[in-house]
Amino acid sequence: MLKNHPVNLRRMERGLNPANSVWLWGEGTRLSLPGFKEKYGLSGSIISAVDLLKGIGICAGLDSVDVPGATGNIRTDFTAKKNAAIKELKSGKDFVYIHIEAPDECGHRREIENKVKSIELIDEKVVKPLLEELKFDDHRILLLPDHATPLAMRTHTSEPVPFIIYDSRGERDGGADGYDEAQAAETGVYIAEGHELMDRFLER
Repeated sequence: MLKNHPVNLRRMERGLNPANSVWLWGEGTRLSLPGFKEKYGLSGSIISAVDLLKGIGICAGLDSVDVPGATGNIRTDFTAKKNAAIKELKSGKDFVYIHIEAPDECGHRREIENKVKSIELIDEKVVKPLLEELKFDDHRILLLPDHATPLAMRTHTSEPVPFIIYDSRGERDGGADGYDEAQAAETGVYIAEGHELMDRFLER
């Protein structure tokens, strides 16, 4: 049915690949999640270019913020995401979730240079500026990947991921001097149930 479709005929004339399959994916029903405000007594927002993450945030009662220039790859506007987060906090939000897909996408594509570069850009254009702009107020920042995407595998894997919680009050609860999987494992700190990490972060 698709082989002789006029769109495909024009594509093949131009030397492009034809569309030869239909991938029906992602159908389902809305999650039943406790509201973030209901559970923690805090207001919050989510900043993401990925519809799945936006949807989870909305199901949890977070405001979804659309950021011009935000994409799900390394060409995303890192600074615009950081600026949007600061704007949400200044408007009175207690919590902002910034999701950046770039390292994951580079892992799927086995692009080692871009994966390293995307992590460097997160550090340079998001984490460092956030620390500088929030330094006059007490705050906490939780930094982690949502899963591993090893270059060798090009897909998500289930091994534990490292996380770091920065506390502007200077309090330190163990931890490592650096941030990578090996040093995280040496701390002995392991949270088996991912949803419990938010309780730790918010000191609940």
